[in-house]
Amino acid sequence: MVLSIPTLKAAFAKKKYVWADGLNIIGVRSTLMVPDVFNDLLCVVWKQPKMPDKLTVKDKQVWLNNNLFVGKNGEPLKIDGDAGTNTQFALAEYEKVVGQERLKCYTITTDPGTYYLLNPMNKLGTAVLKPGQYPGSHSMGYHHQKQDHAALVHRGTLIVYRDNDKDNVPEATKVEDKGTGFGINIHGANKNGITSKIGQWSAGCQVFAEWAKKEEFLSICRMFETALKNKFTYTLLEEKDLV
Repeated sequence: MVLSIPTLKAAFAKKKYVWADGLNIIGVRSTLMVPDVFNDLLCVVWKQPKMPDKLTVKDKQVWLNNNLFVGKNGEPLKIDGDAGTNTQFALAEYEKVVGQERLKCYTITTDPGTYYLLNPMNKLGTAVLKPGQYPGSHSMGYHHQKQDHAALVHRGTLIVYRDNDKDNVPEATKVEDKGTGFGINIHGANKNGITSKIGQWSAGCQVFAEWAKKEEFLSICRMFETALKNKFTYTLLEEKDLV
């Protein structure tokens, strides 16, 4: 699935969702319902902030790294105060996009894994997040309060389907549950490499297959944490919404 900013904006317009001027966090649920596989996307669209004035070369290098700009070698900049080829390349790339919207997409799951579909933690069934736009639904924090697992933590109101048929397939049901205490966090899986099987990593959470990509995603969110007062809106689309 190859996505673009215009495609995502068109889907928002069709659904009558609000497109934010600064940061948009968008899950896209695949139509291919394969149990226990990371086959969904999380897309982030953000308007590139302006670099603060009067930074030293070292401070510029730190800022460029935090804003996901790399050197000509494709690597993050060395924080060495040397305004050489790589730093100049990153600065030139920044100048091309400052004030404009940028897009990054990551492989995630928006569905619970087979383990929790077969072993629901709630008597009504396992949570499957209902597609929709959820204003201020998440805040920067820690998954299960683990200090080594930064995440966007479920704080606001969400609506989930309760899947209790134990057929290995996460799906929309007639049973809906609305509230703030479901723990539908946006977090990572295994810290090493890329996780291939959802397993127990999700009981309804939105989970990154690759830890490093989760960390990159959070670095984008941190650019807007103060402006948004640590209240991030999450929008979940279905693949069919993009057609």
